[in-house]
Amino acid sequence: MARDIKVLPFPDWLLNTDYSLVLNEEGVTEDGAPKKSLETSGKCIFSEKAQRVIDAEGKKITLLGKVIIKGDIAPSLKTVSDGVITINGCSYEIHAGYRPRNPNGTVHHTEFEIK
Repeated sequence: MARDIKVLPFPDWLLNTDYSLVLNEEGVTEDGAPKKSLETSGKCIFSEKAQRVIDAEGKKITLLGKVIIKGDIAPSLKTVSDGVITINGCSYEIHAGYRPRNPNGTVHHTEFEIK
């Protein structure tokens, strides 16, 4: 007997902040610049918070917020942890990217910690 797997609905009513996003793929161009892979824009959930963390190289960095975008915005990319997002006229560097999944394996949303 097969069970019906429920997919949690995304809270579309919380998507109230405009964003512009540039994601980079792994590697660099011949000039040493990041390889741009995706440029997109739309609406997101933006939460500002300040948190200091130590990165892998032992440097202290300040995380400035979290951005949540509905669905998988870059299904062709293996990772979504490198790029720049612009919100309210301010550009932020992406520190980490996550793709939480629904019980059926589809991506529920794409989440970024920004600095």
